[in-house]
Amino acid sequence: MEARMHKSPILRDWKEVYKAALFEDDNTKIPQRIADAENALAARARELFGVSDDQSREQQAMENARYFLRVLGSTHGMLNVPNEYVRQKPALQTAAV
Repeated sequence: MEARMHKSPILRDWKEVYKAALFEDDNTKIPQRIADAENALAARARELFGVSDDQSREQQAMENARYFLRVLGSTHGMLNVPNEYVRQKPALQTAAV
């Protein structure tokens, strides 16, 4: 029988926190939403560290999320991100977020 990895609360949380950052319409709350999403992504990355490659879709989704958080932050003047980085699109994969 195949062992299945249950979705942890952190997995669910990073996606929800990320979506909250993307769709926040109060400009004063966006910096905190981005920070919260980055923290949730980092926590999930620590959880996945050393896990088999079966989680590659989620890892790609997380990388895409980090990219778009940087873009969002740079449009609000919060991040010191080089323009070349923002213009450079990652190889976006279709991963369920």
